[in-house]
Amino acid sequence: MEAIADLPLELNQRLAMSEVLHVPAPWDAFLDMLPRCPYRIEYDDHEIISIMGYATEAHEQLVLAIAHLLRELLGVENYQYFGSNLALHIPDPDHHYFNADCTVIQDETEKIYLRGSMYAIANPVLLVEILSPSTYNYDLGQKFTQYRKIPSLKQVLFIDSEALSIISQTRLSGTEDWLLREYNSLQDEVPVLNQGTFSMEALYQKITFPR
Repeated sequence: MEAIADLPLELNQRLAMSEVLHVPAPWDAFLDMLPRCPYRIEYDDHEIISIMGYATEAHEQLVLAIAHLLRELLGVENYQYFGSNLALHIPDPDHHYFNADCTVIQDETEKIYLRGSMYAIANPVLLVEILSPSTYNYDLGQKFTQYRKIPSLKQVLFIDSEALSIISQTRLSGTEDWLLREYNSLQDEVPVLNQGTFSMEALYQKITFPR
């Protein structure tokens, strides 16, 4: 465990450290730590990544609100919905390990086993990230760069928790190109997987932004 000595296994110790940590470590060392770690860690570019931003009320409200709106829109017959503890598989020679705030799967899940009973999901069609100041650039940049490699993925929604704003990235059918659209008005309707829309007003109706 020498390679990850800079990451403690006690939450109180981690909270006393920098908000964002990038610690070089081999993949096997990350897998060793993963089931024992009391806080979220991810893995990319041969580093363990730990971001300890505090969840605001707006962030948590938006997680629940978007999950509810997606279930209402897409239904439960053909889709499954998962929270932030579900790991995502990135098909790439290098190892990666990410969690999204909300993951939508069509039909049955496809599992890629990492070690023992630990696995990642290989076939999301929609991912949602709730943006906060501590994760904003990381989610829009580093994570989306890797999300694009998932063949089944059709759309990613980046929902701002401190402003009225959604960035939608949608894969253009039959290509590796993505269409970016931004929504910044309560009157805007946000398309989802070509199955319909939800309104910005419905999502943000009870959200109070920090001053």
